[in-house]
Amino acid sequence: MRNYQALKAASKVSVKKQKIVDRAALSEVKDGDRVIQHAQAEESHEELQVVKKCYNSDTGEAAADSVRSYSLSEVKREIDRCKSDVSKIQADQAEWEALETDLKAL
Repeated sequence: MRNYQALKAASKVSVKKQKIVDRAALSEVKDGDRVIQHAQAEESHEELQVVKKCYNSDTGEAAADSVRSYSLSEVKREIDRCKSDVSKIQADQAEWEALETDLKAL
């Protein structure tokens, strides 16, 4: 995430684990001895979220926060992509430095 460390230091972004309820728990419903609805447990999962503070650019007033969910695998994939980009850039730099060395030798 671009500028994450600076935004975190300025308290403009935070991370949290949020419980998301997919299906609420249901109690058993009876009509006398007859069960009309069986009890069901709540179904939920947790999301890892980045919450970014937003402001109205015209007035400077706080606006609704921006919330983005991430999975650890998605973050790992982005880290791997950045590392790959760095390797490519370093290879390009080495090529340009070799050309510079040869040109200076003339």
